[in-house]
Amino acid sequence: MADEPAIRVRGWPELADGTAQLAKNIDAETQQQFRAAAETTASRVRGGVPAVSGAMRSDVGVEPGPPVGVGYRGGVPYAGWVDFGGGHGRPYLAGGRYLFPTVRQAEPLVVAAAQHATTTEVKDMRWPTPS
Repeated sequence: MADEPAIRVRGWPELADGTAQLAKNIDAETQQQFRAAAETTASRVRGGVPAVSGAMRSDVGVEPGPPVGVGYRGGVPYAGWVDFGGGHGRPYLAGGRYLFPTVRQAEPLVVAAAQHATTTEVKDMRWPTPS
């Protein structure tokens, strides 16, 4: 068996490094895309929240994450009562009136953001050249 051909595999370290870099790139781009989707969603929530003084509307914001989120920042103590009810003749709605329904409607926006980030980063990836 002295005449067995030797098999050499080249590029494993470069493949590992490139894969790690691609994962980092996708993560960074996804966070940017999710932040943009969250800003759009927060704007939609603000547009649906009733405004007497405007304080509750301005309390809706984006948590930068990760993970990125949309919600009331906590500066308006009555936001939960207005959104979810449960007292003073206002029926309780577990799903809320403004925040949760709007966030649920934003699911296609979030999916599109993730797909865009992944597709863009995979397409633009420049893999290291094997040595």
